Amino acid sequence: MLRGLTCKALGTACLAGLLALALCPVPQAVAKEDVTLLRAREGAAALLRGQYEKAIGILDRALSEPEIADFVKASIYSDRGIAKWRLKRTKEAIDDFNQSIAISPENATVYNNRGNALLDLGHPEEAVKDFDRAIALSPNYGVAYNNRGNAHEALGEHDAAFQDFRKAVELMPNSAVVLNGRGKSHAELKRYHAGIRDYSRALQLDPRCAPCYTNRGEAYLAIGKYKEAAADFSQSLSIKPDNPDLLLSRAKAYNGANNYRAAETDLDKLIELEPDRVAAYMERGKVRTASYRKEEDAIEDLTHAIALAPTAEAYALRAEAKLKAERPNQALTDALEAVSLAPDDAFASRMRGDVYRALERDNDAIDAYRAALKHDPFDEDAREALLAMDQEVPPAEGTPLGPPVSGWVIKELEPSRYVAVNDEYPAVRAEIEMFGSGKPKILQWSLLESGLKGIGLLRYYAGSFSSGSDSDLVYVAIVDLWAKKVVAVEPYSWGSNSADWTWAPYSVAVTDPAGNTNEVQLRRPRPAVSQTAREYERPRQRRRRSGGGGGLFDWLLR
Repeated sequence: MLRGLTCKALGTACLAGLLALALCPVPQAVAKEDVTLLRAREGAAALLRGQYEKAIGILDRALSEPEIADFVKASIYSDRGIAKWRLKRTKEAIDDFNQSIAISPENATVYNNRGNALLDLGHPEEAVKDFDRAIALSPNYGVAYNNRGNAHEALGEHDAAFQDFRKAVELMPNSAVVLNGRGKSHAELKRYHAGIRDYSRALQLDPRCAPCYTNRGEAYLAIGKYKEAAADFSQSLSIKPDNPDLLLSRAKAYNGANNYRAAETDLDKLIELEPDRVAAYMERGKVRTASYRKEEDAIEDLTHAIALAPTAEAYALRAEAKLKAERPNQALTDALEAVSLAPDDAFASRMRGDVYRALERDNDAIDAYRAALKHDPFDEDAREALLAMDQEVPPAEGTPLGPPVSGWVIKELEPSRYVAVNDEYPAVRAEIEMFGSGKPKILQWSLLESGLKGIGLLRYYAGSFSSGSDSDLVYVAIVDLWAKKVVAVEPYSWGSNSADWTWAPYSVAVTDPAGNTNEVQLRRPRPAVSQTAREYERPRQRRRRSGGGGGLFDWLLR
C-alpha cells in the first residue's frame, strides 16, 4: 500500500470545493458567513502548509459560527477530518467525515477520504463500500479507483485490484502513483515483467518515487535480475537512509549478484539497528555460507536465528552451511528436522537431497529432489540437480493447453499460473504472464541470429478484456536459451493495435500501443576495438592458439 507518497500535480487537481469557495472575493460589508469563509480560507492555507494543528483550531472556530450554509459546513468538516487523519487521529477523522456526509451525502470526495481512513483502521470491506459510493457518484474518479484497488489488495482480491488499478491508469495515465499501484497488482499476480514496465514508467514521471524504486527492486529480485535490484534499492536508500527493510532487500540482491562483502555490510548495519531481526541473521547466514571460508560464521548466525525462531528454513539453511563445512552427518540431522517441521516445503526437501547426494545416497537424493519439484514445480535448483545426476526430470504436471507449436506446449501448474515447456530445451521453463480472461495459447516460436543468437521469441495469446477479437491481447516472452530463463514479457498487439519493436544489435525497444517504450537489453555489447588495437590483436591471438587456449486534499492516492 502506498503511504505518504505526495504528488503535487494531483494535489492541485484534486482540491475540494472549499478552496475555490475560500478564494472567492469577499464583499466589503463582512457578514457572519463571510467571516466563516475567511476562517475556512485560513484553515485551507494552514493545511496546505502542513500545519495540521493550526488548521484544526481555525476550522473549529469556523464551525462555531452560527447559521453556516450547509455546503460550507460539510466542506469544513471534511477538511478538518483530513487534518486529523494527518495527525493519525483516524477515528476522530472518521467522525468528521460522517458529519460531512450527513450534511452533504452526494460528495464523492468525502466518501473517498472516509474509505482511506477505514482502510487505515483495518476495515477494507467497509472501505470498499465507500469507494464504491464515490465511484457511483463520480464514474471517472480515478483516485477512488486507485484507492479501491488498495482495499482489494488488502483483502487479497488481486484480480479485482488489478481491474481497479487498470481503470485508474486509464483515467490518470500520467500519475506515478496509480502506475505504481498497478505494478504492485501485477507483482501480486506473479506478473513481474509487467510490474517492472509500470514501475519504470512511474519513475519516468516521478524520479523521486521511493516506493516505485523499492517495488521495482522486489520485482527484479523475483526474476533474478540482482544487479538491477540492488541499484533500485540503493536509490530507495538514498531517499530513506538506513531503512531496515531496504537494507535487507539490498543485501538479498547483493547476495544474488555474488557481491558478498556488500551484502554482509548491509546485514551488519541491519543487525545493529534491529538485533532481534530473525531474517537478518538468516540472510547473513546465507551470505557467509556462499562466501569463502565463512561456514562457521554462517552456522553461528543460523544457530542464533533458530534460537529466535526455529523454522524449517533456518534448519535447512544451517544444513547447507554444515554441508559446506564438510559435516554432512550433522547437516543431515538439520535437513531432516527441516522436513519434519515443513513436509511440503520444497527448499527443505531439496536441501535433504543435497545432503544425501554428499553422503553418496543417490537414490534417496533423487527421491528428495523429485519431492521438491512436486512441492514447487518452479524449483530450478532441484531440476538442475536431477539433470546433473543424469536423471529424467519429471514432466510438468497438468494437461497441455492446446497442440504443440514448434515443440512448445503450455501447462497450468497452479491456478492461473502457466509455464511453457519444450522437450528440445528440457532445462527451460518459460513462465507465461496473462493479462486478461481466458487461457494462454502459443501462436509462434522464432529464433534470432547473429548477435542475438540463443534468444527466442515465444508469441502467445495473453487473454482478453472483453468479448470480441478486437480486445485480444498478444504478448511475447523473450526467452534466453543460454541463461535458461525469460528475459522479458512484452506486448505484441492489443486488439487491432500493434506494438512497435525496434531492434538494435544487442537489444530491442518495445513501444506498446499506448506509446510507452521499454528497452530490453538482451546481450552485452562487444567492446569496440580500435584499429591500433586490432594491429596488436592478431599476434596475441596466434600466441594463444600455439599455447593451447583458455475535499481540499482528496488524500490524492495511497
